[in-house]
Amino acid sequence: MKIYGLNELPRELYGAVGGKARGLAGLIRAGLTVAPGFVITEPDGDADFEAAADYFERSGLERVAVRSSATAEDGADFSSAGQYATTLNVSGREAFIRAARACVDSLRGVTSRAYSGFFAAAASASMNIVVQKMVDAVTAGVVFTADPLTREKKLIIEAVAGLGESLVSGAAAAERYAVEYGENGTGKIEAGGKLLSEAAARAIADESLKAKAYFNSELDLEWAADKSGRIVFLQARPVTTLCDATIDEFDSKIGDGNTVFTTCNIGEMLPGAVTPLSLTTSVLSIDAGLRKMLFKAGCFKKLPPNACVTSFSNHLFFNLTTIYKMATSIVGAAKSDVEASICGKKLDTPPPPWKKSAAPIRLINSVKYMRFLFSRKKAMKKIEKAVNLSIPRSDDMSEYYGNIDAALKELDAATYLHYITSAHSGAMSSVLLTVFMSEGMSEPDARELLSGLLEDIDGIESVDILRSMRRVAARVLAAEPAAASFTPARLLEFLENSDGEVKEAYSAFLTRHGHRAIREAELRSRSWKNDGTALAENILTVVKSGAVEPQKAKSQADGFRAKALANRKGIGRKIIGYIIDQARAGVYNREYTKSCFVRVVDRFKEAYADLAAMLTAAGALPDADAVYFLTHAEIGGLIRGKSPALVKKALQRRRLLDEQKQLKFNDLYIGFPKAVSAAELASSGGRSLTGAPISRGEAVGRARVVRTVEDAKLLQNGEIMIAAFTDIGWSPYYSVIKGLVTEVGSALSHGAVVAREYALPLVVNVKNATGIIKTGDLISLNGGKGTVTIVEPSK
Repeated sequence: MKIYGLNELPRELYGAVGGKARGLAGLIRAGLTVAPGFVITEPDGDADFEAAADYFERSGLERVAVRSSATAEDGADFSSAGQYATTLNVSGREAFIRAARACVDSLRGVTSRAYSGFFAAAASASMNIVVQKMVDAVTAGVVFTADPLTREKKLIIEAVAGLGESLVSGAAAAERYAVEYGENGTGKIEAGGKLLSEAAARAIADESLKAKAYFNSELDLEWAADKSGRIVFLQARPVTTLCDATIDEFDSKIGDGNTVFTTCNIGEMLPGAVTPLSLTTSVLSIDAGLRKMLFKAGCFKKLPPNACVTSFSNHLFFNLTTIYKMATSIVGAAKSDVEASICGKKLDTPPPPWKKSAAPIRLINSVKYMRFLFSRKKAMKKIEKAVNLSIPRSDDMSEYYGNIDAALKELDAATYLHYITSAHSGAMSSVLLTVFMSEGMSEPDARELLSGLLEDIDGIESVDILRSMRRVAARVLAAEPAAASFTPARLLEFLENSDGEVKEAYSAFLTRHGHRAIREAELRSRSWKNDGTALAENILTVVKSGAVEPQKAKSQADGFRAKALANRKGIGRKIIGYIIDQARAGVYNREYTKSCFVRVVDRFKEAYADLAAMLTAAGALPDADAVYFLTHAEIGGLIRGKSPALVKKALQRRRLLDEQKQLKFNDLYIGFPKAVSAAELASSGGRSLTGAPISRGEAVGRARVVRTVEDAKLLQNGEIMIAAFTDIGWSPYYSVIKGLVTEVGSALSHGAVVAREYALPLVVNVKNATGIIKTGDLISLNGGKGTVTIVEPSK
């Protein structure tokens, strides 16, 4: 133990004496008035406390405040405010020793342990004590050199009568004074009360700016004013909230008030709020694939990351304005074609800002784009090789991270290959829709015809998921008729220890579909082969439904084809017939390459999960799940050196994700998107709803609103599922439902493909369906016309 006067503290000890002592010493060096006092370094045992008490008695300070100054307290990353002991108005030797002991004891107290346990690496190694003469305060408070909430360049002064401890502890409401400042010093003052005169407020502000200049950072300072009006500073610490995570932390800055954003397609591919790790890996690869497509088509020579796929409050959007460049760069392409391909409908949006390219350039670009679209066969072969991606594991975290980082270019490549087949599929379907509507067919009728043309396509990956799951369930029931009464854990045990036909069917399912999952492009969503319990729950749903493969309805695809080709002759008939064949092949190709893309994503899921376990074991993360709330680059920074600030931010982001999940967005915005308010959602209700017809058929049944997997488990036979989106992971529940309504979707979505194959009525793009329709409502659904009617509200 050593004792130093606050004005004598050597600079070389600043890192060891804790944030409170360090801040006060800095204020003295900056020329501010600080209450006199001293610092006791690392007291331990009775002898040290007695020696400190001797020093106190010789100091002549009489009545003092005894405050903790732990080594991790009041730092740039964590404030630890309120976690350690402070005792005011201490006088007398025995009271002083009790107060000093309380500071040391608080180092391992319940509150501080909970704090440091939540914020990994925030634990203090040792305790120092700051002793200062009590100020007979008339007013006291805190001052922030930047607004901690809005982050504006404005001084915020809070004041209360008497001691400032009532303000810091939250026991008293404060008057608030906002002081503008610039290069020439302080300016306008907005007074929020009468405790401080303008001169007093300006004096506090001027002194605070001196401190900010000395520390070269934004500060949170405690102050007190005595009867003479003298301002005394009691504490200085960094404002740790200025770099905190926010709900809009990852919002796009690309665009302006006329930029068109949509959740269509992308909001179905990865719906809801996405984690930061996914935003900077799988989502960035989706954006990279789309940007490369635009490069290949001659639309742009370069684009910044997230120019095509971006996020607002961690919800994904396409930047349609960027993609509209195709309409001005390619012969025959129109703004409405882009909209039909992505949104499935024509939009009323501002004209694109892009200048039309010269005719020869557009012609050349058309050839480039057609070459891109019809490179689908090569893409299919290449992506089959991409699924064999291997990310070498290493016990050295830096090396392992480097291997993951190097492999990300393979993820970009796989995404681009999937875009080739997806764009081809979308383009062919879009051409058919445009032709039908140009011939006078209404949009609902044209969509119904297109849906019919895309029925009965063999071998589709997403369709086989339920078929293969039924095969597993049927084998289980044959081997154990009582399996419907199993718990998911018991069924998983049964599947993993069975042999014969059960083992064969289960192994075949895992080989073909084990990499799939709900929200499968989200790295936090574990694949079925790595989450046996989730898979068992899905198979159990199919077991309970009887696992009977429904008799396939007689295909009407030929009839729809005949209708589409009616009254066409010669070359025109051949062209439309060829496009129909291309559209049907496109559905198969798109689903196959999507499965391959997800298989590559699953390689990264496994690698990041492995790396997260290593980081947790090394004490760099409080738990493995926190890794998903860091960006890919931040993980690299964490490996290079433990960072309390990054851990704090990750845990804040995890808390914010629940708030982000509750946000709802419209499917189209002109200008930067803002979440839809509760009032808007409430006012959009109605008994008759309309959407896009995707899978024909009619159904009447009770609604079940499904927002989570837990909701899906409650689905009963014959109910109509109401969901925000269709997802490959919902496939098992198609075996029990009678129909499906979603808020987003398209004719080419995975859920739509499966619904058509199993003749389930499906209506998509029903705005706020999960808010308007309630579980238990009796509803009528017409998948051919795109209508949903609430026949009888739930009681």
